[in-house]
Amino acid sequence: MAELSTVLLSLAKPIVKKSTDIIWENRNYLTLYFKTNFLKYRNLDIRFSISGLYKIQIPNTNKYLLVLNRRIANQLQPVGGVYKRWGDDSLFNKWGYKPDNISNGLDIDKKSINDLRFMVKGKNVLDVINWFEGNSERESDLKREFSEELLETRILDSKIFSIINHKHIRRYSKSLCWSDYFNCYEILIYDIFELLPNEKQKKELIKLSKQKMDLSNKYAIVTCDDIEQLRLMENNIQIARIGQHTKLVINKNF
Repeated sequence: MAELSTVLLSLAKPIVKKSTDIIWENRNYLTLYFKTNFLKYRNLDIRFSISGLYKIQIPNTNKYLLVLNRRIANQLQPVGGVYKRWGDDSLFNKWGYKPDNISNGLDIDKKSINDLRFMVKGKNVLDVINWFEGNSERESDLKREFSEELLETRILDSKIFSIINHKHIRRYSKSLCWSDYFNCYEILIYDIFELLPNEKQKKELIKLSKQKMDLSNKYAIVTCDDIEQLRLMENNIQIARIGQHTKLVINKNF
């Protein structure tokens, strides 16, 4: 009998450990489930902003290529932006979504139509997250943004960078954080991709980094310290601010 108990205990240990590991790995998901189904968030409008960012590092340096935000004056940030969704509206209508507008977010224009910036009731939050993680009917990379922000603007040579490679290095999220700007609770999700330049592209990036800084060109090469301080200085004068989310490309959170 003692031997049987020992055998059962040895069999149970990995099962218990596995269950504990699953709970620990999904603790944020479980917390969000509880909050949005049983607490005050259930019937509140929750704003989503789901984006991808490019980490573009100048080879052999701690410097990074940032671009000016087209909506926020004098703010530098990584190349990238909000993903777009495809397909019909039936699923989003089921969730009672509200697209961003002037009163509850950033207004919609031709370039931002179908952006993943919207509101749903708290009870539908996990459905949205599960849909996003399923990778269906939405963008899954940032090549469109790369082209719009770097090639169409002629910051980079469209021939040399017509084909690019990258790797996904992390996903970061902030759940149910209060936004004073939008006056609501938000869920922010960011995918971080690292550009993997070939030898010719590396030379172009190094060449770009040696150009005299001129923000009228809509980009800047900044250091890791600049990003940590969230500002770009020249002659002891701040000439631009750096968006908080830029910290994600240097493996920091915000």
